[in-house]
Amino acid sequence: MTDQNTHSTRSPRQIPAWTHTVGPGWTALLDQLHRDLLTLAPDYQLDSLTTRFGSLRIHLTNRFDEAGEYDGAFVDAATALTDAAETASEHTCEHCAAPGHPRFRSDHHRTWIS
Repeated sequence: MTDQNTHSTRSPRQIPAWTHTVGPGWTALLDQLHRDLLTLAPDYQLDSLTTRFGSLRIHLTNRFDEAGEYDGAFVDAATALTDAAETASEHTCEHCAAPGHPRFRSDHHRTWIS
């Protein structure tokens, strides 16, 4: 991801700092999610970005407005975005970005998209 995608700021609590934790096939999904979240809230923060059962798991930090009130509108909008990225990752190869579906092996505790 370039500084152009991050509006020339690179926060350790935003997606660009975490992309190295997943395969290159999901970079485009994460780039788009990052741009969408920046539009929604330029100061959004990520709690975690992991993989589970062959797909992304994305958790954002809750937001509060200037008065200290929970920002439910942000959470609703951000959850829709992260859910869409997680769902897309279930059908995208983590390594090459080709369309695929989860594959499970009973002899390993691993899942992948192929």
